[in-house]
Amino acid sequence: VVHVSFKVPGITDFQLELENDMAIHDVKKLATEQCDIEPEHMRLIYHDRVLKDSDVLGDDIDGSEAVRIMFTAGHTALVGGGKPAPTQQGNPFTQPVRGIPGSKGDRTSRMSKRRGGMGLIRKY
Repeated sequence: VVHVSFKVPGITDFQLELENDMAIHDVKKLATEQCDIEPEHMRLIYHDRVLKDSDVLGDDIDGSEAVRIMFTAGHTALVGGGKPAPTQQGNPFTQPVRGIPGSKGDRTSRMSKRRGGMGLIRKY
């Protein structure tokens, strides 16, 4: 029996008691109960080396250093991504507005004195 500590970014660290002859795939299943990350979305890293699912625990881990768990974007609790918020559909028959009065779109250009200029000088 080996006491192994796990570190997960964004989640508190935890420890598990594991048998020496356990496969890494079984370790991932036990770690799922603690950190709520699915086994197919996590990678276990020990001494800067990714542990494969087919490896055996006793060959690689002696319990001296914490095992880092990195998870991929397939995780459902991962913040971000997804669809953008739906925008309200406007009337398609009205002309687009060039800014509200007083905004930069209503200012006159310093170069051509036309409305909407930002004063950019382009050299081609």
